[in-house]
Amino acid sequence: MIVLAKILFIALMVTITSCERSPFGYRYERGSLPEQPVNLTEFNTEYDDYNSTAPTLGELIPFCFSTNRQSRGNAFNIIYEPMNVNFDKTTGELKITNEYANWMVFSEDYEIINQGLQKIRTTANEFGPNLVVDNTPDGFNFTLLYSTDVTGNAQINFISNQTEPRFTEPKEVIFLNSEYEDMYPTFNADRSRIYFCSDREDNNFDFYYVNTDPTQDIEVMLADNADYQIVKDTNLSSSQDDKCPFIYENRMVFASNREGGFGGYDLYYSLLENGEWSEPINFGETINTASDEFRPILLEEGVTWTQTMMVFSSNRDGGLGGFDLYFVGIFP
Repeated sequence: MIVLAKILFIALMVTITSCERSPFGYRYERGSLPEQPVNLTEFNTEYDDYNSTAPTLGELIPFCFSTNRQSRGNAFNIIYEPMNVNFDKTTGELKITNEYANWMVFSEDYEIINQGLQKIRTTANEFGPNLVVDNTPDGFNFTLLYSTDVTGNAQINFISNQTEPRFTEPKEVIFLNSEYEDMYPTFNADRSRIYFCSDREDNNFDFYYVNTDPTQDIEVMLADNADYQIVKDTNLSSSQDDKCPFIYENRMVFASNREGGFGGYDLYYSLLENGEWSEPINFGETINTASDEFRPILLEEGVTWTQTMMVFSSNRDGGLGGFDLYFVGIFP
């Protein structure tokens, strides 16, 4: 019944929108995203706000990110805020807010994420969240992968409510972790691989992956304590630090301080071609600056068919303080 009510709600919203059409149609038939980064002001504070994750679910997005606001600049933890992306086809105005607005019918599904985040909060740092969602007849099921340094070096853990109404207790993804720093897990499009970054070789961060069984329940897969072969991806890795991989469909975006950038960490992308990742390409000076650009993610926000939204963090001038979250539209 809950799912049916949501379907009827969406149909009602579409009907209302259709009724607002003039005989000549909307002034702006298609939405667009800015081609230069814009500060996500409602999500930022004077502290460091970065390391975001957001699965693609349309205009209302369950948005999680790391911040040290609650410790007033000390330890980082992961928080959840709804992200409402609204493009007004009459005025052409794009608004991104941290509220449910007309989508309150989904708040119960999304607010459960906070229960999971309470379970993973420690006095140490929680970084690099990756929120995976499965849409079922009973609603949304979530799995959150993240890194924590509560035991010393960063290790990859997860929580999930895929098989139970409430989130599991935090569990270690044993087959990804080592005595070194292991961070930023991300699945490829069909969940047949998990990519992550680690400094287990030569004291700099490189990209690694593990082949997984996409037919397995995700909780079972991540809790497996078997020995998996860990492979370094030499197409993506450089002699410097390569961090924060994030995969959406056939694209990977990441941050690197490799040579040839504009300063600090820059954002790069790579395309999956014939089963291999292409030579990484710098996003250029429209997006990158002499400061640090970090932890990019991609999502479809239900506004435009010709662009993909990229959210990232930067400590560039003009922000609210420390690292701020920004968004920009990139072309496929």
